[in-house]
Amino acid sequence: AFAAAMINSQPMGFYQPAQLVRDAREHGVEVRPVDVNWSSWDCILEKGKGEGGRGKDEPQVRLGFRVLNGFGEAAGRAIEHAREAGPFSSLDDFARRTGLGQAKIKRLAEADAFGSLGTGRRQSLWQALGQEKKRRAMPLFDVGDEKLIAGRPRRPGSGDRGSPAMEISSEHDCPQEAIPQSLPAMKPYEEVVADYRTAGLSLRAHPISFYRQQLQRLGIAPAQHLGELTNETPVIVAGLVLLRQRPGTAKGITFVTLEDETGTVNLVVHKQIWDRFYRVARRAPAWIAQGRIQTVDAEFTKVIHVIVNRIEALGEALKEFDVKARDFR
Repeated sequence: AFAAAMINSQPMGFYQPAQLVRDAREHGVEVRPVDVNWSSWDCILEKGKGEGGRGKDEPQVRLGFRVLNGFGEAAGRAIEHAREAGPFSSLDDFARRTGLGQAKIKRLAEADAFGSLGTGRRQSLWQALGQEKKRRAMPLFDVGDEKLIAGRPRRPGSGDRGSPAMEISSEHDCPQEAIPQSLPAMKPYEEVVADYRTAGLSLRAHPISFYRQQLQRLGIAPAQHLGELTNETPVIVAGLVLLRQRPGTAKGITFVTLEDETGTVNLVVHKQIWDRFYRVARRAPAWIAQGRIQTVDAEFTKVIHVIVNRIEALGEALKEFDVKARDFR
């Protein structure tokens, strides 16, 4: 309930939905994806047997339409209202009952939100693009009229002969490109890219996980291993940039948080280092940072920072992920 409420209250604080979802999952909460037959505008709690044999009465978090980039509340509420008559049986049924335009349906398809209809992301996107062809085939009528006319028999010779409007019989008679029997499945990397582009998070994998072998060859330590290193140990870390923060009382120091598939890393970047690597520091969505470990033993925990002395961009490939760090500077 706390995780769902925090996501529904965004934007707030330093943490984005991706980090809130990750923390909830690490604490044993199952998080389920956005789906047109199950999601509401807000994130909600669902009951039912979860993953890993969890009890049927334990609540799970269902992500809401609000996490999708470029998908407004009005569209989300329209889906909720249309679904009151029953679950959607197909993408055509969804389009007819919700009245949403092609742009919104395409966004849902890109977000893989039609999973309960038995269609994958690519097949849903193909069908979503076909919705516009169906509408253009009957330019004088809206979707509702289209269905009414489709069920009305046409008498030979009735009406004005040669009139294009009177030649309309059924949407199935409209010329349209056939849906392929099978579209090639997206690779795991492509699925995660699409998840980040549409929602800024993925329940499948973390982007950095696809680069772990290369990072290991470069001697880059995963976040979860930093606790094993002693104070002042040289280290190289890498991850997505989640946060850049420069408090007014920090004398030009910028605090940066990186995230990889194992956890987060807190960086301390002094002004001269920030200025030296400004272009990468300010713009790159993912870093490779070199520095040394600084550990401080608190009463109940050990606080770990990396004092940075060099910053590099983590490859051109990660530019495909639409990950925007929150700047508090």
